This record gives sequence, structure tokens and C-alpha cells, in this order.
Amino acid sequence: MGKALLIVLLLWQGIAAAKEIRNYRPIGKRFCIATGNGEWALFRRFDLGKATRYLAVDTRSLRTKILEHPKNVRACRPDSRYLRLLRLAGSPPYPLQNDGITHGKRGLYLTTDLCPSSKKGFEKRLYQAIIRRFPHPVPVTLFLTRRWIDRHPTAFETLRQWNRNGSLAVTWGNHTAWHHYHPGKALAENFVLSPEENLTDDILTPEKILLERGVTPSIFFRFPGLVSNEKAVHTVTGLGMIPIGANAWLAKGQRPKEGSIILVHGNKNEPEGVDSFLRMLDKGGIGTLQPLTEIDAGEE
Repeated sequence: MGKALLIVLLLWQGIAAAKEIRNYRPIGKRFCIATGNGEWALFRRFDLGKATRYLAVDTRSLRTKILEHPKNVRACRPDSRYLRLLRLAGSPPYPLQNDGITHGKRGLYLTTDLCPSSKKGFEKRLYQAIIRRFPHPVPVTLFLTRRWIDRHPTAFETLRQWNRNGSLAVTWGNHTAWHHYHPGKALAENFVLSPEENLTDDILTPEKILLERGVTPSIFFRFPGLVSNEKAVHTVTGLGMIPIGANAWLAKGQRPKEGSIILVHGNKNEPEGVDSFLRMLDKGGIGTLQPLTEIDAGEE
């Protein structure tokens, strides 16, 4: 059997073996369960086989996991790190572009957007470069769309493998399912502000896809094009998600500084951004990378 055929067969078998999730839905109120080390906020509920499962976030570490039978459910502590960041991200003003958390206080946060792309492959050189340069596992946030996952199963599996083998420590972010875009249209009628947008469905769909593929989604969300309005921001935070902007979109010429959230595209849509990152990496201009779960912006 040829190598290419074997890879396709294995990918097909992996997808075919994925367990179907049913009745995937948000939990409207902020319910938590107490543990010995803190509390977990429940933000999704779904059926897997004959069992009900819950997606939860640690209100201190911001890490997510699947819970089977939560006990001692109660209201979440309003002063938790998670809820403080939610309030900060959802507060005014509401700029048309780059709302949400745009920077931290220390270190650098590498985020890569995987928007829909018909181009072949992905920016493998970017991920290989950080794997070579930094101690393992290297923290990186992937803001994924469903359309990119569907079109690039081999690239998606490569990223999963790097995460599984400890080369990368991936935070699986949400960039909507469909990433609507209309060339030439004003921003106020584009991306998630497009007339056909159903933002709640556009957020829940990629989460469900990731879970069916054995990946636990995070509570971080990035608006396509970094475009939003007050209603969109409140939809995101109402679903328990923290919107993430950036103050170092490299393809636009923005330079990272201490605390910057770096934005590059991992789907070959903006190779100049990756070129810029790799040049800075070669010159020692990229310092310590931190996982987005360590973001400390605006903490009280």
C-alpha cells in the first residue's frame, strides 16, 4: 500500500471512529462545582452515547476538561479569575475592530489563525521553527474554523500529533465554523456582522467538531477579521467565551513588545506575517512564549 493511500485510509478511519455528539448546547447560567483546589464552571452540556457530559473550565487556571457527573453544583464565585476576564472582555467601549483582550502584562502569546483556505497545506515551517527553537512543549494557540479542518485533515492531524507527542502545547481556540467574508463590503456588514450570520451556531459547531475528534476546546474565541460590535461581543461572553484580539498582527506591520498577543496566519493566507515572525525568531527578537491560559490582562 502506498504511503499517501495509507495516510488517507488512517485519516478516514479516525474520522469514521469519531463518536457522534448529540444535543450539544450551552449552559445559560454560571454554575460551578467545587473541588479541593478550586472550582470548575460548566459551560456546555451534550450527550455522548447514552451518557450526558459537561464541558467545564477551571475558573483559576482557565483550562478546560470534560466532566461526567458533576456534583455539588452551585453558583460560581463572582471574583474568580475566569469571571473577571469575562467581564473585562465584555466591557465597553466596543470598537468595530480588535475588541476583547488584546495583550497581557508579560511574556509573549503566539496565536495562529486557521481561516478557511483552499490553498494547499499549511504553514508547517512556522510550527517546525518554534519546535526547534523553544523547550518542549511549546505553547501556541490555534484559532480554528470548521471549514479549515474539513479542507485540511492531514494538516489538522499533524497539529494534533505535535500536541500529543509533547512538541507543542496547543490551546484549541474558536474562530467560528464558517468565517463569513464578503470582499468589498463594509466591515459593519462583514464577517460576523454579515446578514446571514448566526453567531451562536457559528461558535458551537466547531466546538462539537473538535470534541468528536477527541480534542477539548478552550474558552478562547477570536472574531474573524477582528470585527465585532456590542451585540456580537455579548453573544460570545454570554456563551462563556473570552474574545481575544491582538496588538501584534505581524502582517500589518505591528511589532510585538512585552505582553503582546501575536497574530499570524497558519493557513498560508498571510505568508508575510510568518516571514516576519521567522526573521525576528532568527535575530532573537522573540522571547518567552506563554500559553494563553496564563493571560493576566486587567486582573484585579
